[in-house]
Amino acid sequence: MRFSSLVDQEQVRRILIQTADRDQLPNSFLFCGPEGVGKWVAALALTAYLNCRDSSENDSCGRCAPCRQIDKLQYPNLNIAVPTPPSKSDKEENENYWEILNQKIAEPYALISGKRQMSIPVATVRDIRRNLAQKPSVDGHRVVVIEQMDRMLTSSADALLKLIEEPPPRTLMIITTSRPERIPQTVVSRCRRVRFSRLATPAIAAYLTDHAAVSDNQARVLARLCSGSLGRALYLTDEDITQDREIAKLIFKGFFDADLAEVIAEASELLPTTDRFRINRILAVWQSLFRDLLLLQSGTDRTALINVDFAVELERLAGRAMNPKALAGVPAVIGAVIDDIDINVETRTAVAALLIDLARRLGLQRETRTR
Repeated sequence: MRFSSLVDQEQVRRILIQTADRDQLPNSFLFCGPEGVGKWVAALALTAYLNCRDSSENDSCGRCAPCRQIDKLQYPNLNIAVPTPPSKSDKEENENYWEILNQKIAEPYALISGKRQMSIPVATVRDIRRNLAQKPSVDGHRVVVIEQMDRMLTSSADALLKLIEEPPPRTLMIITTSRPERIPQTVVSRCRRVRFSRLATPAIAAYLTDHAAVSDNQARVLARLCSGSLGRALYLTDEDITQDREIAKLIFKGFFDADLAEVIAEASELLPTTDRFRINRILAVWQSLFRDLLLLQSGTDRTALINVDFAVELERLAGRAMNPKALAGVPAVIGAVIDDIDINVETRTAVAALLIDLARRLGLQRETRTR
């Protein structure tokens, strides 16, 4: 993995290269920012840069043995922890672990996701501690990458804290997260924070056409739908999203036109409540629909909409009286629910509560009929 693989994060690239070149590495980095914007890529690129045998001024070579091993996630001095679904045995846990890693080898911007709640097992952290207690088998920097630490169990975080407080020599910890507020402050306070921004739409579209065999037109649409997350855009190319977008639009329309109790019942029937990632994808479409509604109410032309195919219906709904300030806050409210579902909140309850909350915020409460 090379820094040249990092999409649209020029400031991050510059900070990491300068820090390494000046030999000013901290014991621990905290890479924070939205999912799917390059934190994983940057962690591996920095690992390669520190251990490359033929690095240039601004990048690793990508050809030497350490670079090739890092690309395959098999470098002896690289230790990785990633969220995995619950396992019934050590064998199953190892299989789940390598299934995730193989996905990241094939596509480093791919999101780590699953239908069930995922977490970083304490056994993974203990294995890393045992590895670091031994003499390294090769020279160079040892790097520990903790991907999505906000999904780490409390017991795992306690075990990790000891490593952060007393790291072995020439060992760098890199923690990634999209939710730094969910990481213990004792960990955050010991890390140097590097912030990753959302990616520019043209950069995402270019990556999709170059790496995901997506047409120019589809790439532009997906790049506008994904809220600056290349990982989310890639997920949308891997799955047929037509059905989920139609479900999202149907419930969205009913939210404004139908009895609220009926909308909640319809949502419970239509939403794939056993698949958390699909639920969150539908909620992400709701975010984009509410953003489009706000744009139309502010006088923006329909050509600027994300959901251009739904423009006629959005223009009709934009004519309704709604508090602009309340409407502007809706995407963030939906985003909070996406986060809650991601950490195992019951989906039907969360969606029903969201619809009631949005109706209240927007002044759309209607008489509800009991069934």
